[in-house]
Amino acid sequence: MRVNTGSTKKAEKKGVSFTWKRPQISIKAAGLLGAVLVLVFAVLLLKPSAGKIDTQAMMEEYFAEHSEYSENENLYRSCFDYMVNDLTEQFFQNIKLSLGKLGENFEDKEVSDISSKLGKVLSESFSRAANMEQLAESVTSRSYFEAEKAKKKDGIVSAAVTVHYLDIPDINRRVIEDYTGLSELVNLVINRKNLWMNLTDMAFGDASLILNGFEEKAESSTADKTYTGTVEFTYNKEEKRWEISSVDSGLLDAWFGIQ
Repeated sequence: MRVNTGSTKKAEKKGVSFTWKRPQISIKAAGLLGAVLVLVFAVLLLKPSAGKIDTQAMMEEYFAEHSEYSENENLYRSCFDYMVNDLTEQFFQNIKLSLGKLGENFEDKEVSDISSKLGKVLSESFSRAANMEQLAESVTSRSYFEAEKAKKKDGIVSAAVTVHYLDIPDINRRVIEDYTGLSELVNLVINRKNLWMNLTDMAFGDASLILNGFEEKAESSTADKTYTGTVEFTYNKEEKRWEISSVDSGLLDAWFGIQ
């Protein structure tokens, strides 16, 4: 059987003939298709590319900027307060220990009052801007960090950052061990004579020695603590660069030894 389709091209299979017509695309349809393809290609070309995040470099810049005294005077003050309060507490414990070895029995409140007064005069002496800067720089110069590669989860780009920082109580302990004025403090407690005046003289006279001792011990310290926090990043399309959008506040505290 032969079936005529009216085509000029014919093919036969199993005795049945059929014809194939070349599909016809109008000039208008072809132009429209071409325009769509050009538009898609242009969008792909113009779409902003976020690029790679260098978390290490970004965090280096972050810590350098926030370590400036003019930018973070409050953290310098917090670092200083933390160091002095801990130093005073350790003085208190050492005075109690020394009194016990001498067979002197004093109420905790008496020794605590002495330590508080010592802390107050030390604080007054250390609170000069130059002293606070010296202390904070001794601490931050020992700080360093490790930043993981940024990861995207639930639409948020973030990285874990670990800060290694100075163990201030350990440094204070070592400073007190070498502090020659401890025995004088013990004698002041025992004799109770001109206590306030002598404490003031000692504190103001020894402030620079204590700070220098702290700096020396900090440089040779191997007792580090660590703190890990999360940092989040966003891509600035206008400036075409990554920016830090959120930082765990504990990271900066750790950088200044406050934990």
